[in-house]
Amino acid sequence: MIFFNRHIKQGKEIGWAVKQAILSPFIAYGKDKDFVPPPEFFLDEYIYSFITVAIGHMTYYVLGGKDWRPQKKGECMYEALLQIDPTQLLAVHHTQVNTDAEKVIKITKSKEFLRGSHDVSTIFGVAYGILKPDDPDPILKKARKIASSETEIMMSIVPESSENSRLAGAVGFLTLFPHIKKKYL
Repeated sequence: MIFFNRHIKQGKEIGWAVKQAILSPFIAYGKDKDFVPPPEFFLDEYIYSFITVAIGHMTYYVLGGKDWRPQKKGECMYEALLQIDPTQLLAVHHTQVNTDAEKVIKITKSKEFLRGSHDVSTIFGVAYGILKPDDPDPILKKARKIASSETEIMMSIVPESSENSRLAGAVGFLTLFPHIKKKYL
């Protein structure tokens, strides 16, 4: 059977997964599971980077999308962004940034964008076994200690999960969680 526009469905699935990841700090810190972040949340350079890089990694590594046509990658990304933010503010922002070369250069060189990209890449690398176990990243060293604990916060992030998932959750706890707590809670 041939599946037309399968990448659209996959984009929605990626969006759902990324949305769960970026909302998990809110829920862990007591917000309702139906919590909706304020509109400016999606314009935050760290969050924007975290979201778009996560979508890119999932498309490239999980779906094997490295050889997809640019249009197909774009459609997958757009569907993911709509799933994450149904108000479309995130998708509009993404379109505005990516249709202006100066904006692309400016945002991708910003400290917060680079930090978000690094953090999500570390989480992804750990979760999918891409990073080597002896990787010298200082966040990973701290995360290993946290992942091995049975603290309430760790159990709320990744209950009953694999070692890689727990370590990825611990990296998120050390990176994404403090960013959200400091700026939005």
